Amino acid sequence: MNLSAFITHLVREGQVTVASNIHLFSPQELQNTIVVLQEYYDNDIQDMPGTAPAFDSNAALWAARYIYRAVQLAMLRQLGEEEITTLLLPYDQPVTAATIYGADLCLRYLPDLLSLSKGLSPEDPLVKHLQETAKQWPFSSTGINIPATQGIDIIVSNPSLLQTYVDRIIATRDTGRCNVQPVLAAVKASLGNYAEVLWPDFKLPEL
Repeated sequence: MNLSAFITHLVREGQVTVASNIHLFSPQELQNTIVVLQEYYDNDIQDMPGTAPAFDSNAALWAARYIYRAVQLAMLRQLGEEEITTLLLPYDQPVTAATIYGADLCLRYLPDLLSLSKGLSPEDPLVKHLQETAKQWPFSSTGINIPATQGIDIIVSNPSLLQTYVDRIIATRDTGRCNVQPVLAAVKASLGNYAEVLWPDFKLPEL
């Protein structure tokens, strides 16, 4: 399955198939994937609160490639740490609100991928690499009990991202992500008088 078809199946069906061998993505394949991601973005922003960040094709394509390769590596566990480092390259451009949202179109499936990797040893280099990526992209990784290490200030400064982030924290009851004052305040505001319904055990210390 090529990259654009992979993204289409991931979004529409939640099921994916990847090639059993590592291959380079052709320029046409990458261009086709950007078209699919743009369509995905256009549909997704309809559910975003307020004004969603603009489409960042570079971040979206990077994340699509990252998730594809991560699935391949989960299947091909004979590949070692060198291949993981080579195939799962970090994002190397400045991170903005648009970057976070663009990457999230595919990185939001990272928690599912980590869940599928539970059969691997916690010390497996692929698991450790995915966990590190989850720390670096907190908007896409709520609910997996992994602390955020960067990007929170950008999320907080964008009302659309912040509200979506808060909604995800509440949905996954991710107490650990409430250790930043603006995030905690937004969580409390969203819960309002319905904390006992939306998050019955919501008991957090004041920051």
